[in-house]
Amino acid sequence: MALVSWTLLVLGALALAAVLVLLALYVRRGILQRDGGFDMCVRGDSHDGWSGGWAFGIGRYRDDTLEWFRTFSFTTWPRRSFRRSSLVVDGRRQPDAEESYELPAGHVVLICRSNESSVEVSMTEPAATAFVTWLEAAPPGGQFAG
Repeated sequence: MALVSWTLLVLGALALAAVLVLLALYVRRGILQRDGGFDMCVRGDSHDGWSGGWAFGIGRYRDDTLEWFRTFSFTTWPRRSFRRSSLVVDGRRQPDAEESYELPAGHVVLICRSNESSVEVSMTEPAATAFVTWLEAAPPGGQFAG
């Protein structure tokens, strides 16, 4: 009988911990999206320390930087940052057959270059339009006169 009680206590504690983890991730996501965040997946080159697959996250514009936060992370700092002055969109495409299972529905893929490294980002069509507009809205010379 004591073993059953301890087992139930441990299982209850594990369930509570799982609920708290999910709640923390939900609150973090809400805070990031309240600050102008949008769903954005990133896939970098394998030499960039990534396995090559798509990573889900939240993008957020801050001044001249696009910050990207992983969805399933507790950190408050961005995992990747892209400076507007060094980011170029080389092309746009629809997800291929394999990617259509990996990416959220309605996402388009933008092939970008940042500091001579290649990176692909995926976002909804309206977010992609806003992203390209943000890039094109950079002041001449890439720097603010100050």
